[in-house]
Amino acid sequence: MYARTVDGEELSFGVSGMLWRDNLVMYDRQSESWWAQGSGQAIRGPRRGTQLEQVASDMMTWKEWRTLHPRTRVLAPEVTRDRTGRDVYASYHRSRSIGVTGRTRSAGALDAKAQVLGFRIGRDSFAVETGRLARDPVMQAEAGDTPVVVVASPDRSSARAFVAAGHTFRDVREEAGRVRMTDEKTGSHWDAFAGRAVSGPLAGQQLESVVAHLSYWFSWHSFFPESVVLTPSR
Repeated sequence: MYARTVDGEELSFGVSGMLWRDNLVMYDRQSESWWAQGSGQAIRGPRRGTQLEQVASDMMTWKEWRTLHPRTRVLAPEVTRDRTGRDVYASYHRSRSIGVTGRTRSAGALDAKAQVLGFRIGRDSFAVETGRLARDPVMQAEAGDTPVVVVASPDRSSARAFVAAGHTFRDVREEAGRVRMTDEKTGSHWDAFAGRAVSGPLAGQQLESVVAHLSYWFSWHSFFPESVVLTPSR
């Protein structure tokens, strides 16, 4: 998800019908520049080289979203469906096929269809394989010089990353439909997925969010081939 304001001008976007690196290409109606969805950068036209600002977003199951935000109003269909009401992308998600080219392999450290949480800090890019969060929903790691904590949603359908400067967490557990963790220094209890301390000396404190999004590894790697795949620091 990206902000639509560039140099003080609010842009409106459409789908070009083109793909680049097996990823959708958008165009803005004001300058007719083409933009890569995967990186948010203009790749052709008057705005070539301009970078859209990425904004925080979540991709998760509807059930989990409703639990977190019960008063949500739906503004668009949840998924693209055919005339029978089936999700037309379901078979693609289950298959080994990669993009429209049907490639079966991808360069890099992970399986091409592995789901990752990808994010950038400064000029560096990082990825966390979400599969490793299935059993242990909290992972602490070093993203370059920045300590981060990556947290799965209670149903494991989504993940978020936070800057963990000054914090080390332990005693990860699940209770009342939430993933909880404890701050090692103060004993404060945190709602892990929200990144917020809910009790103890730090109650009310909020971890700094890292803007990130879920992707297949082959797609993330095609735009950010120098990405470091993070592993737990402890």
